[in-house]
Amino acid sequence: MRPILYFIPFFFLLIAIEMWVAHRRGLKLYRLQDTITSLNIGMVSQFVNTVGGIITLVMYSIIVDRFGAFTWDLKNPLTWITALVLYDFFYYWVHRTGHEVNILWAAHVVHHSSEEFNLSTALRQSSTGFYFRWVFYIPLALLGFPVQVFIIVGLIDLVYQYWVHTQLIGRLGFLELFLVTPSNHRVHHGQNDYCIDKNYGGILSIWDRMFGTYADEREDEKPIYGVRKPLQSWNPIWGNVHHYVAIYKQARATPGWRNKLMCFFAGPSWVPPEQAAHTETFEPSKFVRFSTPSPQWMKTLAITSSVIGTALLVHFLIVQANLTMGQRIAYSAAVMVSYFLIGLAWLHPKVLKAAHE
Repeated sequence: MRPILYFIPFFFLLIAIEMWVAHRRGLKLYRLQDTITSLNIGMVSQFVNTVGGIITLVMYSIIVDRFGAFTWDLKNPLTWITALVLYDFFYYWVHRTGHEVNILWAAHVVHHSSEEFNLSTALRQSSTGFYFRWVFYIPLALLGFPVQVFIIVGLIDLVYQYWVHTQLIGRLGFLELFLVTPSNHRVHHGQNDYCIDKNYGGILSIWDRMFGTYADEREDEKPIYGVRKPLQSWNPIWGNVHHYVAIYKQARATPGWRNKLMCFFAGPSWVPPEQAAHTETFEPSKFVRFSTPSPQWMKTLAITSSVIGTALLVHFLIVQANLTMGQRIAYSAAVMVSYFLIGLAWLHPKVLKAAHE
């Protein structure tokens, strides 16, 4: 049974509390389609990563068993503290390369695709990042940290990042100097010029300060959330693959092998030199959030499907240890098809027409 199962009620409770507090303060932090999409993307990632995550654990286990240099005392708190600090350091580089290398950004962009910033945004986790992340944690394996330590400190690092996805908490004084907080993480999710490629830390913000990627939130220029090449879809499956498709199309249309490789391995904003003069600058005042109308029956269907999807995820997490790999893949594939169809329905012409009538 995966440990994340125990956090699901906690995540949903905090979302409900944030919605209630925002309502009491007269703040509109949630939109139904966006929230449902975030939840669906989060559930898809859990289904996929129960399979894809095995790659990480298998590779880590092999390296520890064959090349682990030290034996660590699991009863010594310093073992856990050291492992957590090192994990967070390597997470910084996982996260940074996920923003600065286009093919890796294709996996991570789904987390930034929401144009809102709330606790449901934290659940927009990638379903495709497992193919490269494990490489960054090889040093932990070479140092001999056992698999169970790697799993637990990784879970701590991940769960910590949940609470910083909120607009209800302001600056936290001296904590801003060394911790990732809601304020500096809001910067990370912004499209504004001062927000781009900033604040990659998981728990500690000291890595950003050390490597020159830290930026404070500006009172006179609040972050505009989302990405400059917007998703413009409520489909959780498309949210995970759309940038891979964009890279393929760009590489296919770009002449020259060097430029084709740059499409994959340069930064997400890279364009061939001859096109650089035509790139547009971001103007916060002109930004318009993606929005589509939805009739009441579609809202009801979306909420109902998310409740059912959550129940299926809980069931899957409980029984998956007893399933064969083929059964896990089949279960996950069936759920993903249903999410794809639900996401597609939001933009179906008949739905949009019905909403206007």
